[in-house]
Amino acid sequence: MGKIESSVTIARPVEDVYAYFLDLDKNATDPDTESVAKEPPGPSQPGTLFRFQGKKSRETTMRIVSLDPDRRIGIEGDVGPARPTGDFLFEPVSGGTKLTVRLDPNPVGPMKLVPPLAGMIGQRIWDARLLRIKAALERN
Repeated sequence: MGKIESSVTIARPVEDVYAYFLDLDKNATDPDTESVAKEPPGPSQPGTLFRFQGKKSRETTMRIVSLDPDRRIGIEGDVGPARPTGDFLFEPVSGGTKLTVRLDPNPVGPMKLVPPLAGMIGQRIWDARLLRIKAALERN
């Protein structure tokens, strides 16, 4: 209950879609994102942290916790009233890549009392985010 799962098919090879997520500091598509910093610099690997600064919101973070090249990226985050954990999954399909995001929002504070609401909000955010990612990748 309260889990997030969203998928989209992108007309690009798995390698391109996977690489996009390893370079989120260069590829942020959220309209509220003002800047993204990557720590440490260099190739993304387990432990790499992305710090997102929004125009109107506080800083949020996403850390890569595991990598299975061209198949899966495990993440954990600090996003307002949530500490999401989960995976980005990359699957070759006819015509491109099926990208699936599976997350447990892990709400904190007052949101902890209403996990289905945290899941619904997260679902809406990720459905829209995946459409922006699809558009960005297919434009290039």
